[in-house]
Amino acid sequence: MITSSELEQRRSPAALREFVVRLKAAVNANEFERHCGHLKKGLYKQFLDEIIPLSRFAILAYPENYEVQPVLGNQGYDALVFDELGAEVDRVEITTPHDGTAEAKDAKLVVSQGIGSVSVYNPGDEITVLFPHVIKTCLKKALNDYSNCTLVVAIAPSPPFEITSHMEQYDKQITTLASEISKIRFKAKRVFLLVLPDRLVNIQG
Repeated sequence: MITSSELEQRRSPAALREFVVRLKAAVNANEFERHCGHLKKGLYKQFLDEIIPLSRFAILAYPENYEVQPVLGNQGYDALVFDELGAEVDRVEITTPHDGTAEAKDAKLVVSQGIGSVSVYNPGDEITVLFPHVIKTCLKKALNDYSNCTLVVAIAPSPPFEITSHMEQYDKQITTLASEISKIRFKAKRVFLLVLPDRLVNIQG
């Protein structure tokens, strides 16, 4: 159901997002594929950790007449970006800091029992839990040379309820996290914090 040739096609930002939504729906409708996705087997790891956030970032960062091409592998970037004339204008490196051990355990529970563990947080606390993972990942990324790349740090906390005090606390934690990341000097053309689904914070460049 998921192939490298399909993942690496050039698409406009909207077409890339449409492809991601369509593939997610197809996977969710197939139990075997859904379980592979939960466990991040094969290409599902790249799809979940790189291409899904890339599809959100592309819509926020590039015009619709540009094309984005995901690139699988360990070449130091996850996507190439081309302008309306077909010239390469950017390279994108996506990083998704998370608690890998906890997520792996939870995925196994979902596959075996149909439901994972349940965590309850006060507004903003879920982002606080991510802090050490984000900073650790960013410090590691800062050692690499991404001078010809846009580096995107993507996180996916659950959005708060539409209550003013909750939203304010959530926004405050995002601002604090962005401020902490901005203290790190990256060798990158640009650095963004992407708070999925659609909040983009400029960190550097």
